[in-house]
Amino acid sequence: MTSKLLSATAAALFALSSATVVFAQTTAPATTATPAPATIPSTSAPSSTMPSKDEIKTARQACRQDATGQGLKGDARKDAVKSCLQQKYPVLAKRKTCHDEGTAKGLEKKALRDYVKQCITAS
Repeated sequence: MTSKLLSATAAALFALSSATVVFAQTTAPATTATPAPATIPSTSAPSSTMPSKDEIKTARQACRQDATGQGLKGDARKDAVKSCLQQKYPVLAKRKTCHDEGTAKGLEKKALRDYVKQCITAS
């Protein structure tokens, strides 16, 4: 009698655990909400506003992949990535030029930052 009760209990536990496994396999996995990727600017319409750091990072990554896809290495790869970024965001090239001009004038810190902002908006 005890062995029948033990067998019945074991069978019930087995059936219950099998149902749980089947249920776990048929249930859709929980998805975590991932943030939408930053908007990647189109290559046909260059942006004239200052991009966010995430946009720059995403664009730089795309430019690197393009350079890798072309099989470029070393300085040629660096130049290709730089050129690609300047085509996507001409304001970055202008910012670099304005920063270099301000540095050449001996400006530092806040004065340099103000000069760069004024220089970018003047163009």
